[in-house]
Amino acid sequence: MVVEYIKGIGSARFCIFGRLLFRLFEEVVQQSSKYRDLVPVSFLLGVYVSAVLVRYWAAFLSLPDNTGAAMLLATYIPRDDNRAFEIRSRVVRYINLTYALIFSQMSAAVQSTYPDLQALVNRHFLTAREKDILEEAEERSGVSTQWLPLAWCCQLVQSARDEGFIDTEAAKEALLKKLLEIRRQCGALLDWHQYNVPLVYTQVVTIAVYTYFLFSLLSEQYLDVALQYPRYEADLVVPAFALLELVMYLGLHKVAETLINPFGDDDNSFDFLRFLEEARCSAFVICHTRYGKISPEVPWRPRESTPIAFVDLTPSLGNAKTLATPSST
Repeated sequence: MVVEYIKGIGSARFCIFGRLLFRLFEEVVQQSSKYRDLVPVSFLLGVYVSAVLVRYWAAFLSLPDNTGAAMLLATYIPRDDNRAFEIRSRVVRYINLTYALIFSQMSAAVQSTYPDLQALVNRHFLTAREKDILEEAEERSGVSTQWLPLAWCCQLVQSARDEGFIDTEAAKEALLKKLLEIRRQCGALLDWHQYNVPLVYTQVVTIAVYTYFLFSLLSEQYLDVALQYPRYEADLVVPAFALLELVMYLGLHKVAETLINPFGDDDNSFDFLRFLEEARCSAFVICHTRYGKISPEVPWRPRESTPIAFVDLTPSLGNAKTLATPSST
């Protein structure tokens, strides 16, 4: 069927051909409303957000913790002589050095603070001699020496066992197990950083969400109620349900955009620099603060004549306590 439009352009006016396009406006609106749900946006977005959240949480659980190793060092090497102090200090320092080497590969803040090994020497993560050993080993092997400090930790634990600072074989095995656990956590964190969500999945979800937004913008336009188009029987001045749907979809997509890179500089990204400094300080405090240095415990136990004052700050009341019940007659 031929569409007649010559009568509509009898005179040359401004945007005359643009007005012709709006002759098909109602058909475009109805077609957009009919076919916009063909793409399973909710399914695509749900799977995508779930994958991003699982990756973010798994990366968070992979953050290494050196406090356990510091506690075991303070427990199994309790002596106060210089050699015991040196062993505890070196093991903790090598663990923190491993953190610095690993985090500098993932965080721009750590990389800018510690751009090279000399910066780590200046902050006492390693000595100049240890720096030369790391550089020489990396130059000769051609591979990264990021795990070499943890190997030094294991060698120090074995030396402490041979020199009698660690009494039992079980204590040595517990320390080595904790060091290998730190190695596993750092390796898992590196894996989460290197292997991202596939880019094509991100592109497909982004295109689907914004295409759905475009078709929703067309399909929710006002049509003449008197013509009784399907799904347009009511004159909704504000398409509240469509706006709510778009807010949910765009909000979930924004959540995925925010959490897809936990190693960045956003507010929801991991603060590796603060984590490194806190781990460094807390480990030294734990492994070098001796329990016997505090004041002795005062022996005391309650007697029958000893008054004990109890202060009920938050009394526990049942739900029926405050109900107003009619008085019984």
